[in-house]
Amino acid sequence: LFFFFLLKGDYVWVDLRTGSEFNVEIGARVVATQAGQIILVDDNDEELHFPIQTKFRPMHISSVEGVHDMILLGDLKESAILHNLHMRYKEDNIYTYTGSILVAVNPYKLLDIYNMDYIRQYSNKKIGELSPHIFAIGDNAYWSMQRYQHDQCIIISGESGSGKTESTKLILQFLAATSGQHSWIEQQILDANPILEAFGNAKTVRNDNSSRFGKYIDIHFDKRGAIEGAKIEQYLLEKSRIVSQARDERNYHVFYCMLAGMSKEEKQTLDLTTASDYVYLNQV
Repeated sequence: LFFFFLLKGDYVWVDLRTGSEFNVEIGARVVATQAGQIILVDDNDEELHFPIQTKFRPMHISSVEGVHDMILLGDLKESAILHNLHMRYKEDNIYTYTGSILVAVNPYKLLDIYNMDYIRQYSNKKIGELSPHIFAIGDNAYWSMQRYQHDQCIIISGESGSGKTESTKLILQFLAATSGQHSWIEQQILDANPILEAFGNAKTVRNDNSSRFGKYIDIHFDKRGAIEGAKIEQYLLEKSRIVSQARDERNYHVFYCMLAGMSKEEKQTLDLTTASDYVYLNQV
């Protein structure tokens, strides 16, 4: 189905694909039809000009308004999904559901949506009752465990720099707070993260704190729902990074932290200097 007569304010899909497998249609709004041309402004705020006889596919109303759960999209295809995520992202809505799956887009800035008020707000709520949030995923897992007495699993997956490490810490923060029994065990679980990151994270061209290993965290709760223990397993550590890094990347954080944190006397005792003096820590 195509629009033959477009009006100002109509929304359409524009095919600007150049042959790359990563190109998709982009959303655009009609801003004028004049002098035999259709003038559009696309999702990237770029102005596009097409002949008046150009055929476009109309955008479904759900894509125009945007949805919090992409199951509700009328245009259920890759371009509509990306358009919806982009619209929400521009309004600092970095979380979007796809059914029971949460899609998170890294905002690359601090958002005030992770404090205790938000933890209380999302506690004991069904997914969909409130706006999409990572705390809703943690809450759903916690209360499903309590209600059905079955183990629960949260899988965090994504590209490098997409925010997996931060999402993991936020889930742990929520579980520690919502279990209601604050103890040294909960604090130890939270405090273990900086240590793991020091030995397993490094600066890459895409991410200043990129995890270079896989992590499996097993948290144990007692019958009251309080945390009573945890087990953290690591696997697939990128060992080659210790002796060789790509251009503009660094070794693991722990080496730089050690040299930066040592006193002058400690360095003299161990015959150590600064990171710039070691080829393993200063490859450019």
